[in-house]
Amino acid sequence: MYKSLKKIIKIGLSFLGLAILLILILGKTQLGNLDKIGNYSMPFIEIGGEKIRFIQKGTGEDILFIHGSPGSIEDWIKLIDTLSHNYRVTAFDRFGHGLSTSNNYNYTLGDNATLTINLIKELNIESPLIIGHSYGGSVASYLAANNSVDDAEYIIIDSPLYEYDSKIMYSVISSDIFGEGISVFASLTFAKNQIHNSLEEIFENLDKTTSEDLINERKLIWSQPKVIYSKAKEAANYDKDLKKISNKYKNINSKITIITGTDSTKTFRNNCLRLHRDLKSSEFIELENTGHYIQIDKFNEIVKVINENFSLKINFCDFYFN
Repeated sequence: MYKSLKKIIKIGLSFLGLAILLILILGKTQLGNLDKIGNYSMPFIEIGGEKIRFIQKGTGEDILFIHGSPGSIEDWIKLIDTLSHNYRVTAFDRFGHGLSTSNNYNYTLGDNATLTINLIKELNIESPLIIGHSYGGSVASYLAANNSVDDAEYIIIDSPLYEYDSKIMYSVISSDIFGEGISVFASLTFAKNQIHNSLEEIFENLDKTTSEDLINERKLIWSQPKVIYSKAKEAANYDKDLKKISNKYKNINSKITIITGTDSTKTFRNNCLRLHRDLKSSEFIELENTGHYIQIDKFNEIVKVINENFSLKINFCDFYFN
C-alpha cells in the first residue's frame, strides 16, 4: 500500500510539474490576442514605447474619452459618431486593452494618467472635456487632483473613487510568475462564458438585439489574455491607488460633473456621491433605470449633459469677454 501511495504521489507531482510548465509556456505566447477588431481601421501612436490605438474624429472643441477596465474605444463609438458632428472627439485604448500593448505597464492609475497627458500633447488636444467611465473616471479624478491638464473640465461616469473591493480571482491572475499563463488558459476556456453572463445582467435594460451585439463584441475584446491580465493587475492595485489619490481631491479646482445611477447595487453611486459631497462645486447627476454602463444605457442623457457643458462654457466666455 505504501508503494502504491508513493507511486500515486509521484504521478501527481509529475502532472503538477507539467501543468506549471504549460502555464509558464502559455504566458510567453501571444495566443488569443487580436490584431484587428471588427471592421474598424484605426491608427496607432507610439507613446512610452507602447503602441496605442486611438481614434480622432470631427472638428471643434476637444472631447477626450477614457474607458474602464476592461474596456476599449468601442465603449464610446456611438457617442463618438454623434458628437463628432460638433466637436473634435478622441478616444484611445489604454495600456493592455483593446489593441494597445502593455510591455512596460505597471498597472496603476498614475501610469494611465501619464499616458493620457502624453496622448494629449502628441495629438495637440487643447482645453479638453475629459470624460471617464469606471476605471477611466478614476484616471480622470487623478488628473483633476493633480491639475495635470491645462483648462480641462471633467465628466466622471460611475467610477470607484475612494475604495475598490477586488475579487480573489484577480489576485490569482495577477501573479507575476503565473498570471500571464493563467490568462491564456482562461481565454481559451471559461472567459467568454463568464463575460457573457456578467454582461447579460449589465445590459438588461437594452433591447435583445442591441444587447447581444454589445455582448458579442466585448466577449471578443475582453477575452484576450492581455486584457484579462491587465484587468487583474489593475484590480489588484486599484484600492491602494484610490486611497492615495483621494487624499488629493481637496486640490481639485476644475469643473467636475459626476454621473451615476440611483441603484447603488448596480453602480458606484456611494463613491460618486461621496466625491460630490467633498467637492461642493461639483455637479451631481443621478439617472434612474441604469446599470454601470451609463453611456450606453442612457446615451441621449449623456449627449445632453455634454452639450449643456459646452453651452455653459460658451455663455461664460461671452459674458466674460464682452
